Amino acid sequence: MMDVKCLSDCELQGELKKLGFSPGPILPSTRKVYENKLVQLLVSAPSVAPVMNGLGELDEPQESDACEEFNTTIVLKGNITLSTEKGKGPKKAL
Repeated sequence: MMDVKCLSDCELQGELKKLGFSPGPILPSTRKVYENKLVQLLVSAPSVAPVMNGLGELDEPQESDACEEFNTTIVLKGNITLSTEKGKGPKKAL
């Protein structure tokens, strides 16, 4: 069995998705919960033979860049701006 503590946040999220679980954001406060969930899914998941395509090759799912980061800026009443960019906190416009 894999060591879930060694997985990056993106890898942990990807492994959970492969097993049919849709995780929320992996944060320091949620990581332990998702690590435990992955272990639970790995232990309870039945062993399934790999799916073969018509060419006799493994049919692997196409991976998207699920860890792609998006920056969002929200302007609230009173000209307070919230941003998801690192290092930027709430600002009050003059």
